[in-house]
Amino acid sequence: MTTILAPGMRTLAVVLWVAAVALLPLALLGDGVRWLAPVPSLFIAFVAWAVLWRPRFELTPEHLRIVDVRRTSTYTWRRVTEVRTKYGIEVVSSEGVRRTWLATRRTARLSAVVAGRPGGATHLDVDAAAERMRAFVPAAPTQDGPPPATVTAAPITHRAHGWTIVGLIVFGVVATMAAAQL
Repeated sequence: MTTILAPGMRTLAVVLWVAAVALLPLALLGDGVRWLAPVPSLFIAFVAWAVLWRPRFELTPEHLRIVDVRRTSTYTWRRVTEVRTKYGIEVVSSEGVRRTWLATRRTARLSAVVAGRPGGATHLDVDAAAERMRAFVPAAPTQDGPPPATVTAAPITHRAHGWTIVGLIVFGVVATMAAAQL
């Protein structure tokens, strides 16, 4: 399995986690309500994880998995028709175009980590990452006659990150209220 991720986003997530930890003692030293002190730090840490750390592409011989902020989508390679790089990485399937959170611009810097291969991450630009993905996209089959008698399913599944979205909204509101009290 190959995992493509954005090291810059992950570095920013670590910086935000450090800032969240640093804010905690500052909030506890204030004159506000003490039990509200960790809420803004928890919100910052949660946003860093959900928005910056978690997004990635997972490439296996069977499927492409796109993990974004709002959902995880798994595409069987037969359903992927094209990988474009016009505005970052866009995956075209029978469902249409899927723009991704990980590489929203052509100048994004990415890294590829291959499971079981020593040496760490390989640095990529958007075009190189798209080429790695295109290597898995099968050629369009030719149709010389009637359709086949049996068809093997090639599913596309989407799993919404409902709790993540609800958590971002609730944490955002509560953190804002808590910060106002501190």
